[in-house]
Amino acid sequence: MRYWLNKILVYRLEFEYTKDGLRLLLEQHKYLVIIDVEHTCTEDGSIPTNEREIIEIGAVLLTTNSLSVVNEFSRLVRPVRHPQLSSFCVNLTGISQSLLVNQDVFSQVFKQFQAWLPADNDYIFCSWGSYDLIQINIDCDFHQLQNYSPATVVNLKKAFAKTQRIKPQVGLKKALEISGNSMEGTQHRGLTDAQNTIKLLLFIFDENNLVKL
Repeated sequence: MRYWLNKILVYRLEFEYTKDGLRLLLEQHKYLVIIDVEHTCTEDGSIPTNEREIIEIGAVLLTTNSLSVVNEFSRLVRPVRHPQLSSFCVNLTGISQSLLVNQDVFSQVFKQFQAWLPADNDYIFCSWGSYDLIQINIDCDFHQLQNYSPATVVNLKKAFAKTQRIKPQVGLKKALEISGNSMEGTQHRGLTDAQNTIKLLLFIFDENNLVKL
């Protein structure tokens, strides 16, 4: 295994998870990229964590100055290590086996994703939790691609909990509920989860927005 996990931990220490620290990040970058990946899974854990494969990448590109949506990315990915989806995975994500048959494999889709990213790489990589980046690099490792190491990484799940003074950290659906928002679309789909995460950005970056518990 590569050393990508250590690199992720380093990135998380580069700034403070406070309103001021997070807003300073916005001033230092042009864009936010909110990403959500779905991966192969089983109820009984028969697929080891390090053998999971991404089956969907969803992402939204926003400007940092106004948090306006610029573009979206949504691709299904055909797994090759454990190509047959479990019924648990199908029921959780709503992604059926037939949807993946003619899709590109990760190495191809990830190159498409990288081409979609801002050409100057001036963006903040954001995800709800830290696992999305870990999973991306599990796939990069297996497909012998270069380690994916965004310059700035924000765990929005941690940021929401820190700025809203919530313990313990909560899932996306719960965060939406306590902030007065609702989950739209199908949960556990890449683009849908990324789009729903946008509703929480003001609570994370704007000092005047606090949830009422």
